[in-house]
Amino acid sequence: MARVRLNQTADLPETHRWLFERLEKRGGLLNIFRAMSHSPEALLRFMRFGNYFLEDGKVDPKLRELAILRAGWLCRAPYEFSQHIAFGRRTGLTDDQIRAVADPTPALFDARELAVLTFAAELTTDARASDAAFNALREYMDEEQIVELTMVTSFYNMVSRILNTLDVDIDPPAAKDLAELRVTL
Repeated sequence: MARVRLNQTADLPETHRWLFERLEKRGGLLNIFRAMSHSPEALLRFMRFGNYFLEDGKVDPKLRELAILRAGWLCRAPYEFSQHIAFGRRTGLTDDQIRAVADPTPALFDARELAVLTFAAELTTDARASDAAFNALREYMDEEQIVELTMVTSFYNMVSRILNTLDVDIDPPAAKDLAELRVTL
């Protein structure tokens, strides 16, 4: 059970209710937003920043999702990991690959994907990437993409820490995805 109330539209200040109304029209109000809405202006800015990566980013969506799933797994963030199963599937990741972000192998990932997974892992666990991991990315990405991947991975580390600290309940569709994969974080 979440440590903070999961707000409804009526709980927001009138100046920010449009956020929830728009989300409800787009298909649903996720618990992450309900929890974070206790700070409505921060939520608005958080959403704009995150949406850039998901909608307009320069990093290949499949690689982006590998980095997000790896960060979520290493942060032991079940909400974050489960929420991005569907995103990963939409980018072409198989369920075997999604499971394997826990322990990536060349049997399931190509060299470019392994470079992203290694980079995301080091950034998550060490708060920086080694020269070897950084240089491996240079083989596949330009500097804009490397900087963006750094930002994506760091952003989703922050998201994972927020979700874990607030103990946000997993939304039912994501819980179903997590159960289908039969993984436990």
